[in-house]
Formats: sequence, C-alpha cells, structure tokens
Amino acid sequence: MRKMVLVGMLFASVCASAQLKVAENGNIGIQLDETPLSAVSIGATGSAFTKMTVFSNNNTVSLTRRGTSTITSDKWRYGLVSWNHVDGGDYYVGLKGWASYSTPRGQGRAYGVYAQAGNSSSGYNYGVYGLVGGTQNGTGIYGTATAYDANINGRYAGYFYGDVKVTGNLYGTILTEGASANAIATQSIQSATDIGTTPTVTEQLSQLNAVQYNLPVPVSTASLEGDTANQVLTMSTTEMQALEKNHYGLMAAQLQQVYPDLVYENQQGDLCINYIEMIPLLVESIKELKAEITQLKSGSENELMTYGTRSVNDESPAVEDDVLLIPALEQNNPNPFTENTVIGYTLPEEVNNAVLYIYNMNGNQVDELPLPGRGKTSVTISGGKLTAGMYLYSLVADGKVIDTKRMILTK
Repeated sequence: MRKMVLVGMLFASVCASAQLKVAENGNIGIQLDETPLSAVSIGATGSAFTKMTVFSNNNTVSLTRRGTSTITSDKWRYGLVSWNHVDGGDYYVGLKGWASYSTPRGQGRAYGVYAQAGNSSSGYNYGVYGLVGGTQNGTGIYGTATAYDANINGRYAGYFYGDVKVTGNLYGTILTEGASANAIATQSIQSATDIGTTPTVTEQLSQLNAVQYNLPVPVSTASLEGDTANQVLTMSTTEMQALEKNHYGLMAAQLQQVYPDLVYENQQGDLCINYIEMIPLLVESIKELKAEITQLKSGSENELMTYGTRSVNDESPAVEDDVLLIPALEQNNPNPFTENTVIGYTLPEEVNNAVLYIYNMNGNQVDELPLPGRGKTSVTISGGKLTAGMYLYSLVADGKVIDTKRMILTK
C-alpha cells in the first residue's frame, strides 16, 4: 500500500507540472501537448504501430550498464538487448540504425551503426561482432551499396554484394570460382601449338610493359571543404610501409588494347586490372616458350659436337690434365639488365664458325654476333640497341644449335 501511495504522489507531482500526461486512449505522453499515439511518447506523438517513441534535438536515449551483475550464472553483460522473434514470412530486424537525410547535405559524417570496443582482454575487442546462428545458410556480416538482398549459398563470416575496397592488406587465401563451375560454355585458350594461331598468348603479353609507381599520400578527412568533423588520420603499420615502398604493375590502358576483358572501369572512371585472371595467360605463355625452346633444342642435345680432348698447354700433358671441351652456353649476367650484360660460352678450337643469334618474343631475329673466341670466354651485349622486353638468345656452332636461353632487358 505504501508503494502505491508513493507512485500516486509521483504521478500527481509530474502531472501538476504538465510533464507527464495519461491520455484518454491510455497512452502516456511526456513533454507533449498532443495526444500520444504510441503507448509511451516522449517529445513526439509517435505512431500507433510503435510502443514507444522518443524525440529530442539532443541525444535521444542514453543507456549505461555499470557495476557487478547480480546474475552470476551469465557472464554476458549487455548495454542494450533487442530481440525480434522470427515467427512469419516478413522481414525481421533485431536492431536498426539510421543516420540519413532526404537530400545530400555534403557535410558531417553519417554512421548507421557506430560501434567501439577496447581495453578488454588483448585480442578480444570487437567493434562489430556478427554471427550467423542456426543451421541455415547466411552470413555474420552482410554489406551492400545497392540495398539488394542476396541469396547466400553457404555460411560465411562476411558477404559483400558490390565493390569492396581495402586500403591495407588482405591476409589469407584468395579463392575464385573455377571456369568450369559457373561458365555456360568453356573454350580453351589457343596457344602456339595450335596450328594457324596468330598471334600467340606470348606475343600478346610481350606487348605489355611493367611500370613502377608509388601510392599517393591520403588526405586527412578533417581537411575536406565544408566538413564539420575533426578526425585525425591514422594508418596501420602495413599502410605506412605501402606508402614507403615502390609498387609494380601494368598500364591499364595498354592492357585494354590487348586483353580488354581483364580491364574494368570503376564508378570514378578509373581503369582497374583483374590480375588474378592473368595467371592462366601466364601459364599458357610459359607452355608456349617451353615448346619453342624445345623446338630450338630439338636434335642438338644428342648431337652435341664432341671435338675430342685439347691440352691446357701445348706440351704433352698427363691424361688427368686433359680438358674435354664441349660447346656450352651460359645464362647472361646480370639478368634482368638495363645497360650491358655478359653472356658466357664455351667453344672448342675445332669449331670453324660460331654465331650468337638474338630473337624477340615474336620469333624475329634482332641481332647476330659472330663469336671468334674459343675455349671458355664471353661476349657483352649492349642494351642500347634493344627495346625493353624479353629476348631469346641461341648459340649456333657450325650450323648446329647448341643451346637457347632467355634474357630480360628493362629500362
């Protein structure tokens, strides 16, 4: 009885100052002159479809949980609990955060959900924790820029419908669906072994040039014109390293001329490259080069000219001092090179005519160097006469191909 009297006195006191009203429809209005439509309406009439409505020019609702809980059996402590039972075929949302305006404002910041966690056990601070429960397919976190619901065929920690940009690094294994998994029809890439194929994959890739570039320093968000927010720009350790390091890639406009299917245009009009799908082309190019090298070496391995033994000096040596010289071609050094590179080779004295031929990746001869030296010697190649790219060089002795190797010239 005493509690009822106290409550009655409280309501009487509040009603006397016109701060709380109980309308004829049974709804309660606080700081409201109109008839409340929600069961509890604070600062606004609300809606009959909403049990409680709160409106304020300042922060709307502030909830704080602090202190030791009396429920010792449950270790979870929630600042806010929102539970929506899925009991039909409608759309059910446990918690909705909305920060928007009817037209673009062009200033400030808008966060539908702003979550911050910190200073708990190291490694166990989650700003947003998403979990797909039950046994049905779904995702812990779903992100989309098109307000589109995707039918997710599987169970994922995160699923994004639309473009995703990451300024830092991605750790883990990147998987893409195989061509046979989702292609309506598959067609093998024609290679150099296919009769009548022109140009080959290697020839097309040889038209591309690798470039070196640096990432631009990001602009602090606090310096944006018309922006009222004051946010300090912070970067992770890997982001700082990315700014300090040189980066390498291909010119998107150049690749677009050769393989347009690998180049995309984003919303800002910038050209982007699908490097992942270049890997099958590189594999095919390696196969083509291997076939070409095998063809150049065909018959030469079993027909290496053995010109007998030659003494290291002109005197009659002991048998163990004799050197068996066999024609050989060495890998150029340095490789890749920018100015000059040295190619070592070995030729017996019995060789009458020896030539070093240089070919581009289209199979065209670009240089021919007579080799007068015999024994173990070398020849210097000047990069000034060649354009940047990959080349093949072959040693031919008395009309027979001894060996063929590759070298790369960069500018």
